[in-house]
Amino acid sequence: MKTKFVIADNNPIRRDGIRAILEQENFEVTYTQSCLESLEEHLGAADIVIWGADAQSPINSNVIRTLRDIAPDIKVMVLDSDNGLSPAIKAIGAGANGYITQGAQREEFLFGINYVLKGKNYIDPTLTIRLFNKLTDFEDHLTTLNTNFELSDRENEILDLMVCGYANKEIAYKLFTTKRNIENLRQNLIVKTGAKDNLSLILYRLHKEFIRD
Repeated sequence: MKTKFVIADNNPIRRDGIRAILEQENFEVTYTQSCLESLEEHLGAADIVIWGADAQSPINSNVIRTLRDIAPDIKVMVLDSDNGLSPAIKAIGAGANGYITQGAQREEFLFGINYVLKGKNYIDPTLTIRLFNKLTDFEDHLTTLNTNFELSDRENEILDLMVCGYANKEIAYKLFTTKRNIENLRQNLIVKTGAKDNLSLILYRLHKEFIRD
């Protein structure tokens, strides 16, 4: 049985190009239309959605979640005109199975599709390289910090909330303490780690959570 695709893309040239590539590989394309137009009624008969995202139809987390709610077993592959890390994180975080940029070559595009059809998540490898380059920059910065001590549970809680963007007052509210106590604890962390500012503390927490440990 052929794998069935639906394509939602505002760009007719890109949309037709995607269809041609898929049909050359003996896939069945059951529906192509402007992005998300009348898409919902076609999901039940499809195995995978190719969503062409661009400035006119950017990645929408709510739409991806809606697609997954309507057809829980369908695969969602985002083909984006952007090439940033943030859109990829947003798409995968919302439930997309794959994210690839429109600069990808035909072979890479097909590899990503087949990878997703096997039940795995796929990220454009150029973005993976960029992410690791960023992490390398973080590691270079972190060599200037003191990482040879264990954080207390309260210090971990504070740093986790800082990573999520909470201010001192908000952190104090969530931890049932005062703003002054949070300010003091933050200052103690800066002294202990040798960090210069709050951003350095956030990088330190990311390092502890995802790299060193």
